[in-house]
Amino acid sequence: MAVYFLCPDSDHPTGGIKVIYRHVDILNHHGVTSRVLHQKKGFRCTWFENDTAIAYTRFPLGSLLSRARNKIRGTLDPDGIRTIPLAGGSSSEIGPSDILVIPETRGPDLADIGRGIPRVILNQNAFLTFKHFSFDTNNRKNPYADPTVRAVLVNSEHVEQYLHHAFPRLVTHRFYLSIDPKLFFPGAPKKKRICLSRIKNPVDALQVINILKFRGLLAHYEVVPFINIPQDRVAMIMRESLIFLSLGNREGFGLPAAEAMACGCAVVGYHGWGGREFFKSEFSYPVADGDIIGFARHVEEVIKRYDCDPEAVLEKGRRAAEFIRQTYSPEREERELVEVWERVLCRRSQALSVRKAVTVPPAAKIEGAVGRMDTTSTNAGAPPLKP
Repeated sequence: MAVYFLCPDSDHPTGGIKVIYRHVDILNHHGVTSRVLHQKKGFRCTWFENDTAIAYTRFPLGSLLSRARNKIRGTLDPDGIRTIPLAGGSSSEIGPSDILVIPETRGPDLADIGRGIPRVILNQNAFLTFKHFSFDTNNRKNPYADPTVRAVLVNSEHVEQYLHHAFPRLVTHRFYLSIDPKLFFPGAPKKKRICLSRIKNPVDALQVINILKFRGLLAHYEVVPFINIPQDRVAMIMRESLIFLSLGNREGFGLPAAEAMACGCAVVGYHGWGGREFFKSEFSYPVADGDIIGFARHVEEVIKRYDCDPEAVLEKGRRAAEFIRQTYSPEREERELVEVWERVLCRRSQALSVRKAVTVPPAAKIEGAVGRMDTTSTNAGAPPLKP
């Protein structure tokens, strides 16, 4: 048995992709064979350091070859399991004894990927749940109700609330992200610098910066919009910056804002909904989504406060850093992720036991019913994980 995490073949810095790599590392460390599943042979993310175990599909999912193969197998065996061929490695395919973890971005077609293989949905952004769905009220295709989906994993309170409202009977498992304390910490002296992720809501960012500029507030400040740079460089910029502008819109969690808080920045801006759980007014400066004037006023407030009482601003940043350090630590991430997968694997073991029991001939079922029921009840737990 192995766990395969389907992952986009993208080398642009994306928090959700790094989370997938991190989960694979943690599971392998605890004795559960796991692989990141890429479709482009030889691909590996390079924007952060990793030696994560990777597997590759023999041909891209959804490609002409993949569709032709599934069509032929569907004709020969309409109810058969759609195994996924692998290129190289120790296994030739992903099959019913494995688990396939699929991101929420695959939309309704998620239900067709590896049909019959036990699957887990990894939803890191609730706002992408209905991507590729339609307005057709008669189309009831819903991967979240698929019987081969064993669990749904979520990364924030908001994602969990969203999915429970959309699918009231859905069982979800919350895991915690971590902010790397070796990179993101309040160590460097703060410069009069405002940093922001250029990829996040650039239209709003441009308005806020120019309002501040023409109000004469940026004469002594450096503005650093960063994009597509290595994570260690991002961390260094944040550690040295006094202010971080949070411009995330409809976020699953909002890693950049949390990372800036971990560096002791005065974080001003939008929580993006996913970041609402840590964007607290006692140590940050939340702004209503789209309130450009309010955004500019909050940044101006921080700048003026720093001029007259720098220690007050720095102390608020230190409180933010301490909250992030305690709440989103690597130790908590690892501990709770292991607990989540123990429950997932336990449920899978129980499902396999029931399926096997159904296929036993009636006479044998009667003869061995008690023994099998006892075995199922005592051995349905997850494979042992390293402490």
